[in-house]
Order: sequence, then structure tokens, then C-alpha cells
Amino acid sequence: MRSAGWSKHYPLMTKLHIKIPANTRGRDFIIGDLHGCLDLLEAEMDRHQFDPDADRMLSVGDLADRGPDAMGCLRLLNQPWFHAVRGNHEDMLLGYLPPSASSIKPSPGAGALLMRNGGAWVDALTTDELIEIKNIILPKVAELPYVITVGDGNQQFHIAHAELMTTGAKEEKAGFWRRLTGARNGKREGRRIVTDTMLDDSLLAEMTEPIMWGRRLIQQVDEAASRIIDTPQGPLMISQNAHYPGLSLTYVGHTPVSQMTLHASHLYVDRGAYLRSADSELLMVDHKQVLGWLGVG
Repeated sequence: MRSAGWSKHYPLMTKLHIKIPANTRGRDFIIGDLHGCLDLLEAEMDRHQFDPDADRMLSVGDLADRGPDAMGCLRLLNQPWFHAVRGNHEDMLLGYLPPSASSIKPSPGAGALLMRNGGAWVDALTTDELIEIKNIILPKVAELPYVITVGDGNQQFHIAHAELMTTGAKEEKAGFWRRLTGARNGKREGRRIVTDTMLDDSLLAEMTEPIMWGRRLIQQVDEAASRIIDTPQGPLMISQNAHYPGLSLTYVGHTPVSQMTLHASHLYVDRGAYLRSADSELLMVDHKQVLGWLGVG
């Protein structure tokens, strides 16, 4: 888990958590990490007969890097039907190439970190593409929230990149690790999963890195104690602790999984699309169908 710590320094970003109403006209689809795989997304949209006039696409982040069409995926932010949260790859991109309207200079080490994680496409941009990304796309990237909540009441659900979990004080170190503690009002609280009532900007501002980089929850899954259900989108693992009290269903990516996995109210949907292998795919799931799979539809 790494971060150069630039995620808090973008004045263009005004909201860490946004709420959007339930979709009463069409379907809400959730997609795993795109990583430049626009062709795979377009194929899934065709397969699901996606209707841009009624349906919405909700992304768990990591639109660019690694795959063949990073710019194409980032241009999705121009579409009114496309909604995304900030992932760690968006954060790395902003650290290397700040928007034109930002006074922030590139962060030391950001370029090397981005290039190690599939960002070479940035240095291959044409002059016109560089103007487009700095003036049009990156301001939108900088405004991406860390959490999107859809709907309200017992029908609501969340979108985040990695996990909604803070870090305990014993894990504190200088710099990056200090920001992982989830300290609030000067008090360092123990490691905990964030619940619906805790989702506000004041807390999220102190735990942006865990939201984008965390992999602690998925490591708690005990496959031997879990069960598998078959769905039209492939197997879904229901962990030994599938639901966390007080937290609505939360779709996340970041960690590629061999099958969709539900643990502590987090549904992991990143199937490593950029790998382009027989064991990987881009998941595009219909939220209402997911509720049916889980027996709550």
C-alpha cells in the first residue's frame, strides 16, 4: 500500500462523499476497475443493452493505466450517465500531471510510481491530447468523490474504490501511515469498518488512503468457511462474515479477485480485466439483479 500523499491538496475537489437519488427510470450498473479496457466495457454495454437515456454506470475507480485505451476510459467522465469514485490510479495521475487550473506542482516520486503501475501512456500523449487531459479531463478527475451513495433508507448502497475501513493506532508511522489512522478530534480510534452514519467529509478526509489503497478486509475472508452461489455473472463467494451491521451494500474494486466476493457488506467486483486472460474479465453487474442473488431484492 503506497501513496505519495497528494490526494488532499486539490482545491478543485469539493466533495469527498456525494449522494445521488435512486434511479427510477432505468438500471444502475456497477463496473469493476476499467484500467483502459474501453473495448471490454463497450462489449458489456452491448450485451446488457445499456440505455444511456435511462441507465447509469457506476465505476469503482481506476479508469486508466495498464490497458490499451486510458484516454478513452477517462473521457467517460464527460458522459452524464457515468459516475465514478476516485481510485489510487486517479490519485497517482493527479500527482504526476496536475490540472492546468491547479497551482499544485507535480509531487516528487509521482512519475516513477505511476510508470511502475502502467502509466507510460501519459508520456505518449499527443499535444492535443495533453491539452485535453489537462484542461478538460483532469479537472473532472480532481473532483471525483471517494464515496458515492445511491438512494436512501434500506435501499441505499455505496460505491468506493478499496474499502471503508480505518487503521488502528498501533499501525501508525510517520507520513502516509499517520494518515491511515482515522484519527478524529485528536483521538486515535482503533481499526474499524465505517458505517452509514459515519460517512461524512470530516472523517473521510482523514482516511482517503485506506479508501483508495486498503486490502485488509479482503484478507479476512476465510474461503473454507464461505459458500459459493452461482449467478449469471459467474460464481459469487459469500464469506463467513458477509454483512457488517450498519453498513449498506458497498461495491468496491482495487483487489482483483477470482470471483465476486461479499465480505463485511463489501462486494468486490474487480476481476482483473486488464490481464486479458482466461481467468479475468470486466464485470458489469445490475444492482437489482445483485439484490436478487443475495435474497434481498
